Amino acid sequence: MKGQGRIHGVTVPEAYDHLIGRIVPSQPLLLQTALDYLPPSPELVLELGCGTGILTGLLRAACPDCALTALDIDPEMLAIAAAKPELKGVRFIAGDLRDPWPGECSDVIITALCLHHVSLAERSEVAERAARLLRPGGRFICADIFRAEQEWEEDLLTESWRRAMAREGAPGDVIEGMILQRANRMPHLSTVSWFQDRLREAGFSRVVVPFTAGFVALVVGIR
Repeated sequence: MKGQGRIHGVTVPEAYDHLIGRIVPSQPLLLQTALDYLPPSPELVLELGCGTGILTGLLRAACPDCALTALDIDPEMLAIAAAKPELKGVRFIAGDLRDPWPGECSDVIITALCLHHVSLAERSEVAERAARLLRPGGRFICADIFRAEQEWEEDLLTESWRRAMAREGAPGDVIEGMILQRANRMPHLSTVSWFQDRLREAGFSRVVVPFTAGFVALVVGIR
């Protein structure tokens, strides 16, 4: 789902790896924390919305012996991921996460910076499907973009985000474009607490939020 064409004047597939750390400054720590919440020695791992394979590479390094399947809707991004030497052996599949997923069960279903692209109802459906397809004790690990609980908090996060993007060297037009994109997407974004509730309703016995930084958060559901 990451392949959305363009990021404010920059073609996405070729520039995504370069830009993402500038427009989401907390991305490296977010992804590393996601890895810290993998269960011991998972055998079957499914990544939803793998994009150009940034998280996929980290998963492969962390779980070299697992069977790793990575799904994305954008064939150009998948081609970039599949061409990375360190991702040899990963099963890449072109597909929409809203359609049936490959395989029957997993130890881990993981996604990063992806679910905010789909509707609230579709996010709930993803949570429900993950709960059904995870083995007992399996984990649904979601690192994503959320909106603040209160309007004043949203204003504060936006101000902080603008400064962080500038510090990381994002061009001014990209910064303002991303701020506008977030404002336009606001009705479709969920709060962290809303997503926690959806995971509990889907059947996850334990839900934890081990990381938040600005508008990004890591939410983990355990079957």
